[in-house]
Amino acid sequence: MPHFKKAIVSATLLALLVPLKTALAQETGQANPAELWQTRCAGPSRSAETLICEASQSVRVKESGQLLFKVDIIYPANKATPVFQMQAPLGFFLPGKVKLAVDGTPMSELEIGTCDQRGCFLSAPATQEMINAMKAGAKLQIDFAPVAERRQTIEVPLTGFSKSMDAIQ
Repeated sequence: MPHFKKAIVSATLLALLVPLKTALAQETGQANPAELWQTRCAGPSRSAETLICEASQSVRVKESGQLLFKVDIIYPANKATPVFQMQAPLGFFLPGKVKLAVDGTPMSELEIGTCDQRGCFLSAPATQEMINAMKAGAKLQIDFAPVAERRQTIEVPLTGFSKSMDAIQ
């Protein structure tokens, strides 16, 4: 029975991911490029030292609106080290890690931190090298394993990323 359950989860994830490239291409083709990356700052006061700011983009399946990946660069209060954070869907091969690249140049390899009913979460320090590569790049590639022996890459447009980062830095 566990093998059957595993097959159902894999089939469900594959069904979501197969149309992804088409859905993503259609979605981003219709969106205003300046709005692909959203910014937000919040804190207990308007003082710059207490604000937590982030630039983020969500990748969704066009037909259903289901979240596939959410990518954030978060600047903690008090000028602490920025954080790269990503939310990923449930049901993919966790030991496969998630590999990040910008325009085909590998950046980092991330392990899953935690998972809950909303998905799985990964985080790592957002180095200045990573931020600069994303500012200069056209696409962030997220390479992951939907199943044990198969990898898939999703491209996240970086159009507007530089403008978003300038707004929150």
